[in-house]
Amino acid sequence: MKAEEKGLGFLTMEGKVKIPFFQRTYVWDEDNWEDLIEEFRDEEKTNNFLGAIILKQLPSISGKPKELEVIDGQQRLTTISIFLRAIYDSFSEDIKQNVKDAIFTILFFKRDYTSNDYEVRIENSYVDANSYKKVIKEPETINLNEVNEKSHRIIRCYKYFRETFEEMSEEDKKNLLNKILNPGNKMLVVIDLDEKDDEQSIFDTLNTAGVKLTAAEIIKNALFKKLIELSDSQEAIKTYKETWRKVFLEDEDILMYWEKELTTGRLKRQNIEILLHSVAVIEGFYDPAKHTLSDLSRLYKKKMGEFKTSKDLEAFIGKIIEYASIYKENIYDFDKSDLFSFSNDLNGIKKRLLHILNILNISTFHPFILRVIKNENPTKQKIYLKDLENFIIYNAVTKKIPIKNYNKLIKQFIKDPENLKKEVAGISKEDIAIGLRKVPNKLASLILFWIELYRRAKEEKSDTMELKYTYTLEHIMPVKWEKYWNFNNVPHPDSSLSDAEKEKDRKEKIYWLGNMTLLKSKLNTSIRNYDFERKINGEGAKKGIKHYADLLITKEIIEEFEQGDKIWNEDKIKNRTKEFTDTFLQIWGENIENT
Repeated sequence: MKAEEKGLGFLTMEGKVKIPFFQRTYVWDEDNWEDLIEEFRDEEKTNNFLGAIILKQLPSISGKPKELEVIDGQQRLTTISIFLRAIYDSFSEDIKQNVKDAIFTILFFKRDYTSNDYEVRIENSYVDANSYKKVIKEPETINLNEVNEKSHRIIRCYKYFRETFEEMSEEDKKNLLNKILNPGNKMLVVIDLDEKDDEQSIFDTLNTAGVKLTAAEIIKNALFKKLIELSDSQEAIKTYKETWRKVFLEDEDILMYWEKELTTGRLKRQNIEILLHSVAVIEGFYDPAKHTLSDLSRLYKKKMGEFKTSKDLEAFIGKIIEYASIYKENIYDFDKSDLFSFSNDLNGIKKRLLHILNILNISTFHPFILRVIKNENPTKQKIYLKDLENFIIYNAVTKKIPIKNYNKLIKQFIKDPENLKKEVAGISKEDIAIGLRKVPNKLASLILFWIELYRRAKEEKSDTMELKYTYTLEHIMPVKWEKYWNFNNVPHPDSSLSDAEKEKDRKEKIYWLGNMTLLKSKLNTSIRNYDFERKINGEGAKKGIKHYADLLITKEIIEEFEQGDKIWNEDKIKNRTKEFTDTFLQIWGENIENT
């Protein structure tokens, strides 16, 4: 291994610079592009150090230009070359002629020294290759006005630099280019590897700058690096095209889907990382009870060490691809535009389960869901997914099993889904009733939403069976009840209690499910704490509950109010909580004990 500080001109001494087919896609964004420009515009800096580039010489063929493989540094090399192309294209024709040779000898090379044909020097990975080639060799074919957030990131990068340079004076651009091309500006440490160097360990050690590789990218790189070792480059490329590229990288929409981050607990994780984690749990080499997410790539590398033939490794990659197809088809990515309706068929159970998991930020059981969908017939799928739904909602209400124990239980459920029923065997109707008397707001909103949909489906009281999950939770008797809901204005129904007991009881019942409802918009802050009548009707321009009530669970309160029942107290909360508890058990009560 040899490391040396070099200016950008070192590329003119090389031939083809190849980014391996399995390397990550181009990920730098506007913040990185802006930082690069500001780095070069800093007049106080004579050296603009950008980090290390790891290159490996590929076996040379006599009479042909040499080729290098980029082990690390693809983001920087790609961005700097786009930068050079964009600044060249922004110059006047006279200046273009003056700087063409200096820029083009970096961006292009001749494979045949007697030819006039220039080839793009950096050969990008498959997903980025076409867009990169278009920017470097055919930028005139790009309509910058049509470039938007859905365009390939390399095209967006080119547009960003072009628009930035168009706002600069010719003099500023000349100074900027002179600084970049100055041989004395040692902006890179170029690390040349020989055949004996362990490129993966060197790469892992230096993978600390720029946009850090995700676990999914590290796993992909290691998978196909191992496949090359067990077969050859051509077989590995063929497998890559037919599997990984097709499923994860086929187009920009697919790429965005797998890169989208979902909130899971306190973390944000990409879809592809959740998938790879799920596969590792299903296959048994990741133990959620003792491993953490930071172990994922290491455990995949360890797993790869078990494969002795390319056939075995390709079969493993095939499993990942099969689970990926199941994941994309079945793991819904909800947003505010989604419509929900109540159904106990397989698709209805699946959607409701995933919505519950999504709202409660639980992804622990994704491996179980994928395993069930892959291995079980529709009848069994329906049973096991409903059992999981019941398990999640029972525990959310009763807190009988700590969430931290889910990592242990997932292994048991994958081994035998019948364990789901066993884990909730001790939960009774009374446990549920007690749990619904102190419900966190997020869980209350979720339960009330599905109770509403259940009633619509069962009672057929509404023409609308589908609803969006866009409602806001409201406590009918407010949390700040003391001013307008004191015992003089709203007497406690049990006069035998002491004042202290009445206050304790009122404070508790405020958080019972029966004291909560869903509205299509938030009430004005002052209206929330008003007495019952003003809270229902509103006051002046401040609209009350009546104006925002479009659900059955809220309209029934309005109907009773307009029929003359203008009292809301502890008895009303108790009775309504009992009604909701009964409905809860109708929806989720099949595994509940009667005691």
